[in-house]
This record gives sequence, structure tokens and C-alpha cells, in this order.
Amino acid sequence: MFYSPPVVPQKWQSAHEAHTQAVEQKFVVVAAWILLITVVVYQFSHDIRSFHSSNLLVTEFAIRMPVILVALTALSTHYFGKPRCSGRLLLQLLALSLMVMILALLLLHLKNGTNEFHQISNGLVISFFGASMLSVRGLRDWPLLFLLPIATFASLAVFLDIALEDVGPLVFDPLMMMVIGMIVMTALRHILTSEFLARQQLREVASTDPLTGLLTRRAMEPLMDHELQRAKRADVPFSLVLGDLDLFKRVNDTWGHDTGDLVLRETARRLKVALRHQDALCRWGGEELLVLLPDTPMEGAREVAEKLREVAEKLREAMIPAIDAHGQPITQTISLGVASFQTDDTVEAIVGRADEALYLAKRNGRNRVEVACRVTG
Repeated sequence: MFYSPPVVPQKWQSAHEAHTQAVEQKFVVVAAWILLITVVVYQFSHDIRSFHSSNLLVTEFAIRMPVILVALTALSTHYFGKPRCSGRLLLQLLALSLMVMILALLLLHLKNGTNEFHQISNGLVISFFGASMLSVRGLRDWPLLFLLPIATFASLAVFLDIALEDVGPLVFDPLMMMVIGMIVMTALRHILTSEFLARQQLREVASTDPLTGLLTRRAMEPLMDHELQRAKRADVPFSLVLGDLDLFKRVNDTWGHDTGDLVLRETARRLKVALRHQDALCRWGGEELLVLLPDTPMEGAREVAEKLREVAEKLREAMIPAIDAHGQPITQTISLGVASFQTDDTVEAIVGRADEALYLAKRNGRNRVEVACRVTG
């Protein structure tokens, strides 16, 4: 299956890694149960499978024990949270212990000269396919899960005077199943990545205002809730700045709604550039914009709001030109209200205070910043 894998944009890399880890955690539980049940059944089903090497039962059980222990560890991690292990590590341990188990069983029966190689060959096919299905990260896992166990097996076979030409017919089918398994996992990984990208694109569309490219109100609300909980838990400040474009209806009435959209979009772009990476800016509604300032007390928020006011007015060092609307420069100003987190606050209360401060800025002449009064108990 020769095609290029989906490329995950840099902005979604961390989310994709978290998604992959979540898939691995779920896969671990299923794989652990399957391996635990399968290995135990095979250990005690010799008579059903007409497997007559009863004198090797204890040795076989010792060889199978690592798989059982790793499977139990994976299940304990999932159900009890202890020991704490990543899904990828557990998948690697499950696959590696499975490969070691089946190759050790093959060596055991080759050394003891049993005639049950068709049973071992079937086990090899199943185990190689199973190990390839556990290699969720693809080719990056091959050296550890396949090359190392097979190289170790070949070295031990030579050391034990086992002719490698006798082994070839037994491992041909398993190697083919390994390749098939890797192709299946590669295709599955590509499908999962494509689905992840589709979900991220839909989520971005749903959380982005189509006109300004800013966050929507719906997307901003969980961010504010997160900051509120962090402020209450860790006693860190945060502030909100609510802005409203001054006399924006006049722009629409004079120049038309297309020009109004241009003014709103350009103002949003300039304000966004003026903010820090960790700050969030959203279109709160109409021509209202809301800024979330994490780790920012009242005085710092006032300074940020004043900076935004200057950027909107294009007076800051006269470096930003006026908005060009069909050859006519339009100077757009903005009024802003600032409010900061206080003990026992709610998001609604902070937004309400910022809105009151914004109303005061409008009443006091527009193109200014006002700070909400501190609520006293």
C-alpha cells in the first residue's frame, strides 16, 4: 500500500499526539485481555489440540509467564491506575513478550525434537500477526518488536546447533503474516489520522468566526471557565477586556456593510497581533470583542487595554496606517472595559463588570479605557 500518510499541521501536533495516546490506551486493554485469555487457553488445551509434549508443560508455562504478567500489568494500569505506564510502552511490552514467547517455544521444540511443528507454526503465524497489530506507531517499532527478537532467536539457534535451514519453512508463513499485519496497521493508522484531521477541521470551523477569523463566543466560554477554575485553585489572576467599536453603525450606514465588514476584520487583525501568544481574542457579538488575559492582574490588563485602544486608533507611534476603504481612509476607534477575577467570582460576574466598565467608557466620550470597580464584601 504505497501512498503518502496524511500530514498533521504543526498547530495540531500536540492534539494529535494526545489522540494517539488515547487510542493506544484503549488498544492496550483489548490486547491485554485477548493475550491473557489466549495464552492461558493454549497452555491448558494440549489434549484438545492433540499436542503430546506433556513433559514440557512446566517449561512452556514458564515461557508464557512474561506475557501473562505484562497483560496483568496492563489491566492493572487501566483499572486501578497502578503502576502508571504509558499505552505505547505497554503495547511494546505486550508485543515484545509475545514475540519472545513464540520464538522461545519454537527453540524449545526444535531442541527437544518434537514432531508438533505444525502446531508451533500456527502459533508463529498468529503471534507474528498479533505483534504487528500491536505496533501502533508503525515502522518505528519494527527494530524492537521484530528485528531484535528474530536476531536473538537466530543467534541462539546457532548456539544450540539447530540448523537454520530447518527453521526457514516454519517461519515463512509467519513472516508473510507480519508483513500483512504491518500493511493493515499502516492503513488503519492513516484512516485514524485522516479522521482526526477531519474532526479538527470541523472543530476549528465551529470555533472560528467566519468574518474575523477570531474565536467565537461559544469557543471562548470554556477557556474562561478553565481560567476561572485555575484562578480559584492556584490563586493566580486573570482579566477580561470587553471592547466595542465606536459609532460602528455610522460606518455601515455611510460606506455600506461590505466596508463595515472590512473595518471589523482589519480591527480584529490588528488587535490580535498586539496580544501575547497565550491571550485569547474572540468576537463576542456584533462589533464587540472580548479579550482573555491569563496571569494578568487589573493594572496589567489596563495597560493591555490601552495598548489595544491605541492600535485601533492607529496613533501608536504612527506606524499603523488607517484602514483603506475604496481609497478613503477610515479611522476606527474602540472603547474598552476591564475587569479582573476576584474571590468567589463567576465568569458571568466578571463579564458583567467588564460590560459595565465598557458602558462607562462609552458614556464618558468613547475611545477610552475604563476599569470596573472592585466588588467589596
